[in-house]
Amino acid sequence: MIEIKGRVVVYSIQGCPHCKTAKKTLKDQGVNFFDVSVDRFPTVRTWLQEKTGKTSVPQIFFNETYVGGNAELQDILRDEKEWQKLLTDIQENKAKEDELIIPHPSEAVEIEEDAAPTFTCEDDPAAAIVEELKTSGVPRDQRMSIFSTAKDAFSGQDFVKWIVEKKSMSEEEAIKTGTELFEKKYIKGVQDNTTSFSNDAKAIYKINDGRESTALNAGPTQNCLIENASDFAETLRKLIIRLYNDHISTSGKSVNYKAMKGTKDYKEYTKLSRELQRVPVEKLDQDGRKAFFINIYNAMVIHSTVENGPPTNWLSRFKFFDKTSYIIGGHSYSLNEIEHGVLRANKRGLVQLFAPFGKNDPRRNISLIQVDPRIHFALNCGAKSCPPIKIFSGKNINDELRIATEAYLETDEALIVEEDRGVVHLSSLLRWYASDFGDTTEDILNWVHRNVAFPEKKEALQRVIESKKWKVQNIPYEWGTNENDV
Repeated sequence: MIEIKGRVVVYSIQGCPHCKTAKKTLKDQGVNFFDVSVDRFPTVRTWLQEKTGKTSVPQIFFNETYVGGNAELQDILRDEKEWQKLLTDIQENKAKEDELIIPHPSEAVEIEEDAAPTFTCEDDPAAAIVEELKTSGVPRDQRMSIFSTAKDAFSGQDFVKWIVEKKSMSEEEAIKTGTELFEKKYIKGVQDNTTSFSNDAKAIYKINDGRESTALNAGPTQNCLIENASDFAETLRKLIIRLYNDHISTSGKSVNYKAMKGTKDYKEYTKLSRELQRVPVEKLDQDGRKAFFINIYNAMVIHSTVENGPPTNWLSRFKFFDKTSYIIGGHSYSLNEIEHGVLRANKRGLVQLFAPFGKNDPRRNISLIQVDPRIHFALNCGAKSCPPIKIFSGKNINDELRIATEAYLETDEALIVEEDRGVVHLSSLLRWYASDFGDTTEDILNWVHRNVAFPEKKEALQRVIESKKWKVQNIPYEWGTNENDV
């Protein structure tokens, strides 16, 4: 390691690929540094934003010299003269003690460690009943109408009769058992508008095993007892963080999918993803659902790309978003249905003629009540122009979305202000989903102004808006794959 008199400080957060790369770069160059995790020290985050004007991390200092983020560090490293200047400073000069905040460890707040998932599969007793039901002869073809037949289905009345005889239950206990199987997603109504189990000859159900589905997480589950969707989502969240950290590139926008496929964490993720088939997502509150579906969307993009490869043209891209799906809580959700049906509060997508969920679609009950425009800066679609991948938690979703939005709007991929020409360049996301941000172009500009935190851009944008002589141009969207073989 290089002997230094001064000090290098990296302000970072947990699970940040940019931070990880910056710190690895410094280690490779033989530069020791202090790593200050701003999510452990909330007051430091506030101070850091005031000092740098930036919300994003990492932020790096060589003594009192502000380097910037990981991208700026890599640029300086390529400039031998500038890099040597920084090294000379820390080798010859001591750091001024009051210039930077380096908190004492005792001041840290407790956060979740980026550790291995701790999900333990506890056998669900109800699963044994389903296994018996499969071979009971009760499921059989059920005539639904003159033109349609439901295969391997059964009426609520037939189920009650069978289990009363099989388990010597009372009718009341049998109905309670049927209700439990329905609520745990072991069985589902053949008709989409079925919302409960009923001891009725006309109420038709079938076993919900996902075997015939083309969903990425189709197939037999481990029959785990999952009563809390938040806890299970957190398990998946931790596993996704590990995958992201190990395989995201320097920029945070490309993923080494080929290397990921053979890893233990990826195999564990694919196995656990099947448990989503019965997760009680309807029990999550609005913030919980928002975080849950953002994380699952981003994971599904990676899962599909690992298994099927990235889309390479408009047709394959359309199929990718429309056909890639997971079974979640007993229902199938494509990428489009998660984005537009759930997260955008059941609004029509770009190439859709109608809203994803119809009036009687049970998935409509899972939709968010109101669209939060900031989701567009959290969803990663596998293309180079998509926002960098982030991980979100239900309890901190609003603060995390604010930070993600501010960090994205700092970049020139999202916002460029040419004040002398009165031209504002905006990400194509704000054109495609304009109605989420406002009714008029001026509404959209005002929304961006309220949410951009970087002082230079915020002040320039304000002056352009106040001039009343502005023009908006869209920043071209780069649809090339974010796949990285390196």
